[in-house]
Amino acid sequence: MKNTVLILLMLLVVVTCARLTRSVGKSNDVIVIARQIEEDKVYENIQLYNYVPQEEGIFNFIFVGDTAIEAYKNHHAILLYGSLEDEYIYDMLSKDARAATKKDTFTLFKLSNLWADGQLTVILAARDESHIARGIEKYGQLIAQVLEEHYYQRVKKNYYLTGVSSKMKDRLKRYGMKLDINEAWLIDSTHQDANFIYMHTHFPDRSIFFYKETRRTKPDGQFALAKRDSLTKLYYNGDYILKELTTAETIEFANLKGVRLRGVWQNDSLIAGGPFLSYFLSDGATLYIIDGMVFNPGERKTDYFTKIEVILNSFNLIRS
Repeated sequence: MKNTVLILLMLLVVVTCARLTRSVGKSNDVIVIARQIEEDKVYENIQLYNYVPQEEGIFNFIFVGDTAIEAYKNHHAILLYGSLEDEYIYDMLSKDARAATKKDTFTLFKLSNLWADGQLTVILAARDESHIARGIEKYGQLIAQVLEEHYYQRVKKNYYLTGVSSKMKDRLKRYGMKLDINEAWLIDSTHQDANFIYMHTHFPDRSIFFYKETRRTKPDGQFALAKRDSLTKLYYNGDYILKELTTAETIEFANLKGVRLRGVWQNDSLIAGGPFLSYFLSDGATLYIIDGMVFNPGERKTDYFTKIEVILNSFNLIRS
């Protein structure tokens, strides 16, 4: 039996010409609409986790019945699933979409701004009710990726709505970098002579450092792990990486090649820990490191950590 996935903007009956209202909801909320709720299947196949250091789910799923579509259709993230036997699925699909679903067992649709501006709607349609759970299993990873990207973009948009300080950007130019931070951040150049610039803010505690050194060899994961530990031992009161909860991947970023570390830091003397993200980047002559971390004990960390990622992703070198 042939099973295919369709990520399409067409093949749907629902069309609106009216001016869309702005979508609503917390960045990590996902409204899950179905006649037959499959909470366990959704969590097992679609939920993603950060280790902060405890396991923390990225998405907050809100499960509602299919009769609640009207009440929740302005939410920014909606996952709607069911079969052609369900009226709300059947009526949303065009004749061609129904035919494709019957033929291929499952179809998956990703739509932007279906009912509200800034909205993502993902629709999983199955041929009949018996295939719904298998459809969630088969395409759960893909659905999770789509929701994760939307979540990141939502956090990013909200971050930039708070405003980025041109004053802070001008100050950072002195140290050869561009970074989008606001005036809630403080810049500490105490160790500038060692090419280490430290930025921090509070409520909750977050910090970023920028470091550079002469190095012609391209960094790899093993080097990055050891180098971060050596820097945080000096400047962060002995922080170290929990390697079993940290990943390293090769990247190209800001026209530079290098390694990205994503994982968990710990400090035994301070009885502290949390998530961190590091970019180790090389232009063939100089190694550049930009690193961000969060400390927010007992509270949700993923949203603040994602904002750190947004900030780090704004990084660029300013060459004289």
